Amino acid sequence: MFSGLQDATVKPSVVRVLETMYQDFGVTKITSNFQLIASHTFPTINYGNACTFSFTPYISKCSYDGAGEALRVLYDNLKEPVPYVEENIDSIDQNQFTEGRGAAAISLGSEAYLYVPTACQNNENVCKIHVSFHGCQQYKNAIGMQYVLDTGFNDWAEANNIVVLYPQATASTAHNNPNGCWDWWGYIDPSFAIKSGPQMKTINNMINHVIQNY
Repeated sequence: MFSGLQDATVKPSVVRVLETMYQDFGVTKITSNFQLIASHTFPTINYGNACTFSFTPYISKCSYDGAGEALRVLYDNLKEPVPYVEENIDSIDQNQFTEGRGAAAISLGSEAYLYVPTACQNNENVCKIHVSFHGCQQYKNAIGMQYVLDTGFNDWAEANNIVVLYPQATASTAHNNPNGCWDWWGYIDPSFAIKSGPQMKTINNMINHVIQNY
C-alpha cells in the first residue's frame, strides 16, 4: 500500500484506515510505504512528472519502483526486470465481455490491453496473470498508452512470465464519471463492489478469456 506524504487527493490517513480494514479481514501479506515525499501519483523510478507534481498523466519519477514493489508482495522470488518487447502488447475488445450491455454502457473503453511476455507466447509456458487497474484520469483516451507502457509492469512481466491485463475505464457523463474512474462508489448500480457488479463481471470474463487463450 502506497500513499505519498503530499497526497492531498487521497490522504495517507485514509490509506492507513484501508490497511487496517484489510488486516481486520485477515489479510496478512501487506507491505506499505507512507514515507515518500510524493503527491497523488503512480511512482516510478525515472518516468513522468516530478514526484511532488499531481497532474496528468499522474505518473511521476520518484526513484521508487511502484510496480516492482507491488509485484514483490504478490509473487515470490521475482527476477530483476528486463526491457519489455513492444511487439508483445496486444488488445482485446471489452465489448465482448460485458454480457450484452456494451462497454460504453458501464463506463468502459472499447479496448483493454495485454502484455504477453515472450516466454508466454503461443502457450509455450505456464505463466501467471496480473490485472493492473489504472487510476482516475489515466484511461486510454486521457493519457494514451502511458499507463500501459510506462509504469514499469511490463519490464517485470517480461522477466517473470507474467501476463498483464490492463482493463480500461472511460469518462461517462451518463454515469457522472467525468474522470474515467473505476466504479468504487456505485455510479453504475449498487452491486459495484461485489462479484455481480457489471465492471467486476466484465473483468472476470476477460481474465477467463486470457487464461484460456494466452
